[in-house]
Amino acid sequence: MSQKRLRKIKKEKIETRNKKPDTRILLPGVVEIIRNNWVFLLLTCLVSLVLYANALNGAFVSDDYATVPNNPLIGDFWATMKSFPGNSMALSNYIVFKFFGHSSPVPYHITSLLIYMLVLVLALVFMEIVFKNRLLSRTAVLIFAFHPIHVEAVSWNAGRIYLILSAYMLLSVINLIYFLDRDKPKYLLYGMLFFLLALLTDRPRPFAIFLIIILYLTSQQNWDILKKYKKYYWLVLVSLLISVLISLPLINSRIGAVNSGINASGSIFYNPILQYPVSVTKYLQLLWAPLNLTLYHTMYVLPTWLNWLITLNYLALLVYFYIKDKRYFFALAFIFVATAPSMAPIKVSWLVAERYMFLGSLGFCLFSALILTDLWKKSKFLSSLLLILLLAFYGWRVYQRNIDWSTNHNLWVNTCQVSPNSHNAWNNIGDDYDKLGQLENAIKGFTQSVLTRPNYADAYHNRGNIFYKMKRLDLAKESYETAVRINPNLYQTYLALAQIAFESRNPKLAKENLEKYIRFDQSNIQAYYSYALAQAQLGEIEEAKKLLKEILTVYPNLVPVKESLKVLENGISLTN
Repeated sequence: MSQKRLRKIKKEKIETRNKKPDTRILLPGVVEIIRNNWVFLLLTCLVSLVLYANALNGAFVSDDYATVPNNPLIGDFWATMKSFPGNSMALSNYIVFKFFGHSSPVPYHITSLLIYMLVLVLALVFMEIVFKNRLLSRTAVLIFAFHPIHVEAVSWNAGRIYLILSAYMLLSVINLIYFLDRDKPKYLLYGMLFFLLALLTDRPRPFAIFLIIILYLTSQQNWDILKKYKKYYWLVLVSLLISVLISLPLINSRIGAVNSGINASGSIFYNPILQYPVSVTKYLQLLWAPLNLTLYHTMYVLPTWLNWLITLNYLALLVYFYIKDKRYFFALAFIFVATAPSMAPIKVSWLVAERYMFLGSLGFCLFSALILTDLWKKSKFLSSLLLILLLAFYGWRVYQRNIDWSTNHNLWVNTCQVSPNSHNAWNNIGDDYDKLGQLENAIKGFTQSVLTRPNYADAYHNRGNIFYKMKRLDLAKESYETAVRINPNLYQTYLALAQIAFESRNPKLAKENLEKYIRFDQSNIQAYYSYALAQAQLGEIEEAKKLLKEILTVYPNLVPVKESLKVLENGISLTN
């Protein structure tokens, strides 16, 4: 045996002899935590059922139409997975559709509520392993179950994605903490698996998982543990690199969606000097006083200096509690650590949305629970009274918000009341009044939308549609022309203008507008047919006959096209 090998063996023996025994108490397991809290969890889930009972029969609203009742792919598994690879939100809609169809929204709401209950269970497990304090964990989960900022994610079918994300993120964080505690690679693999599932469902919010782990290590002041796991760094780094590469195309797509149309600007970046004070202040207000809850948050009325003052006070509290009490530091930091990807200066999200704060609100609920449990030691009566009053207020707000989300009309009425400067809200309520047959109110909604945002072409187009229904062709034409002057790429408007031109017996103008429309959409047979009619009315008979024959080669059974061609071949002119 070589001298080098002998020295290595001798060194290992000395290290073994000098190694101190591991006296750490391992964290309790998930099953043990649930078993010790099953009565509380059962009661909390039943309470959440009561809280959201008036939401279960709520209609499909807003984005729900595109994802469920009007989604042609919802019943096709492979088409769904091709369009949304690995997306658990799309998969959940597919599963519910397969069992219950989409005639009733109730099964979809029940699915969201069940996932919410799962998040409540995972939240308790998470806080038990972080704080090892049953009273604190239960109080925080109870407040979390009642908080009205969650209604957008729970009562809105399209908001379910944030429930699913939160479940995956908590599962990932819990497993990663167990890995750090028990040094078993299976927990690392589970943690990365749930991170991957979250990433396939949404980008870039799951990256907050790693920020939460850093926050956990910071609050525990256990950085030495990282040295122990150097051998796993490569796995985490490679996983992160692959995840970033996978996410980039979809993040770019999301940037395009958020920063397009009326929302387009010269930059894909927010101004962080304005963005962070405004968003931090607004989120803190929604958490502390959840009164002005709405789908579109556009009322940022506080002056810049006050937003900065509140933000700096929040940061000062972080520093203070990091020194004095890391429990409070963890709770306050968690609010925005969990929400950080949604608050990136790159425009991947709206500035503020209640659904973005779903998981982050757990930090606020923990902060509230810390205050109440610390007060409990001094006055059980006062602590209990404050908790009861807080839950009563939250429960009342949840009930009210469920009503807001129960119908499309209620949703947009609430949104216009809370955010009267939202052009989107007024446009949507105009559309809703149109569906209800209240055309005068629809005109008012669209008009208010363009008064709020004068360059909003879609609202002008929609107002033109209402005027057309009311047979006010002059006003319809004026609205349509304004729409395409603002946005020449709003090609649907050219088709509407062509229809008005036909009814005004102006085939030349109809032809011009159809030519503009066809430049954008070459697949609309009706547009080609109308174009042929315009040609015929202008005396371009041979060109019209040729185009009608070309249409029939593709669609030989179109009766109106056949009849028009027959009329032209018989030498009879086509009129309106």
